[in-house]
Amino acid sequence: MQINRMNTKRDKFPLSISKGSATVKIYRDRTKASGTYYRVCFYMGAKRHRLSCATLEEAKAEANAKVDALSRGDMDALQLTGKDRLVYSRALESLRPYGVALDAAAHEYGEAKKILEGFSVSDAARFYMRHHGRKVTSKRVSEAVEEMLTAKAEKGVSVKYLEDLRYRLRKFAGAFACNVGSIVPDDVRTYLGSLKLAARGHNNMLSTITTFLSFCAQRGWVSEDSDLLKGIDKRKEKSVPVEIFTPREMAALLNEASDELRPCLALGGFAGLRSEEILRLEWSDVERRPGFIEIAAAKAKTQARRLVPLADNLGSWLAESSQSSTGKLWPYSKPYFFETLRDTLDRINKKRAKGAAQFVWKNNALRHSYISYRLAEIQDVNRVALEAGNSPRMIFQHYRELCTPADAKTWFSLSPVASPIILRMKASR
Repeated sequence: MQINRMNTKRDKFPLSISKGSATVKIYRDRTKASGTYYRVCFYMGAKRHRLSCATLEEAKAEANAKVDALSRGDMDALQLTGKDRLVYSRALESLRPYGVALDAAAHEYGEAKKILEGFSVSDAARFYMRHHGRKVTSKRVSEAVEEMLTAKAEKGVSVKYLEDLRYRLRKFAGAFACNVGSIVPDDVRTYLGSLKLAARGHNNMLSTITTFLSFCAQRGWVSEDSDLLKGIDKRKEKSVPVEIFTPREMAALLNEASDELRPCLALGGFAGLRSEEILRLEWSDVERRPGFIEIAAAKAKTQARRLVPLADNLGSWLAESSQSSTGKLWPYSKPYFFETLRDTLDRINKKRAKGAAQFVWKNNALRHSYISYRLAEIQDVNRVALEAGNSPRMIFQHYRELCTPADAKTWFSLSPVASPIILRMKASR
């Protein structure tokens, strides 16, 4: 563009502003009423157009805009003045890289605003790119769940953990018949709320969903930048007191248990094995290392091998078992294990005196009892933690001062032949 003027301090009129073959001129005029003003003159075809401006700066701005429009052949822009022309020019400039007509862009924007019901179009676009954009491929939630379960099984996770994942994730997939990338935080929040879980159940489900979404992000089914758990927090869990059996309660369980169940109860109470570990245990695990019970990594909840001391009284209970010394220690199904345990409790309660309190099962009490009595017996948190497959912090926090050394001595003296409590109960049958 070229502006024909004599110098920057004193303009010679008319001023000519040119670009290509287009030329716009500025004239200076004066009236008695308003004083000096400026006229911007240009031709569209054979018709001459004039605009009046109060100042030279305004006239030059108008002239530059008109000469740009004339050089582009943009007749529409020539019909606009002032702020409208500026808005129009900016809109065209923004759309030029994409080759979209202004009216088409306006129509699409209006439709988007109607769908979004007040939300920002830019925010919607950013959300879409996070969930469906570059490097994100479509995958149905149900398909993603099955692929994750297969991957976890191939990795060799514990059977219990795999069962837990299968139960929680298939339930999750049943609620989301869509692609993983279509899920939004409100969907997850609503789903968790619909389950009406207690704090621990809520936290466990949230942890499972977190693991699942992380797996999906690694596979490229959802953007790594998306946060589908935004605003969903863990709930504060109430502290549940640790419950243990008294020696007399343990004696009652052992006396009334069937020959198949009794070794399992003894392993829980005198070695601290978890129920899942007991159900996986084989007689060879008891006999392989004299004086110890070997819990292989594949049979342990923590996937870490450990050796548990074989207490003298536990050895007696195992030795008196009439079962075969090969194969699994509990040779039946898991449901039958708990059914047999319920039958044992029923037999105990039927023998209770009329009006006496019923014998009630305490959650995880066999393992809790072993840890509590063992800690009272040897006063060594780290050693008990190794034997139980727990952290020293967990042992110190939950199991200290639950019983005395004298209680521990009575507990570990419970045996088929040496326990006064056992003998009295057997005699009373």
